[in-house]
Amino acid sequence: MQGWHAQRSVGYGEITEPIVKEKIMGSAPKRERHLKSIGLQKQKMPISAELDKSAHDKQLITEIVDVGTPADWVKINVRETQDCFEVYALVPGLLREEVRVQSDPAGRVVITGQPEQVDNPWGITPFKKVVNLPSRIDPLLTTAVVSLHGRLFVRVPFEQGSAA
Repeated sequence: MQGWHAQRSVGYGEITEPIVKEKIMGSAPKRERHLKSIGLQKQKMPISAELDKSAHDKQLITEIVDVGTPADWVKINVRETQDCFEVYALVPGLLREEVRVQSDPAGRVVITGQPEQVDNPWGITPFKKVVNLPSRIDPLLTTAVVSLHGRLFVRVPFEQGSAA
């Protein structure tokens, strides 16, 4: 069944079939076709270079504890770099003012979320999560950024003199 949008009006009340443009799936963008015609191809970064870049970072398995009601909708990952821990958390639906991050020298990072509208239709509930890091940290140099779309990034430097 076709609706009014499937027909094309030519004027004077005449109606014709719609114009259908076919695209060739194998067609390359203009720049790539030009590069192929002169014998050059776009070079991709070798996999070994990508591995070298991330060789200093490693994913950590840390203890993350829910204090109070569990909030399974909050996802947290922790990475260790040469000079700090990086905590990545997804807190969708919360504004910057609704998220709070605290840290202490013992290596604990506390992430708290308190939505302004508690009875919201999206299931966003107040939460408190404690991330226990494996070494001492410098809480005075800890920084946190919440993006517009609920991505939280926390940079937690090692305590001076105790780099892991």
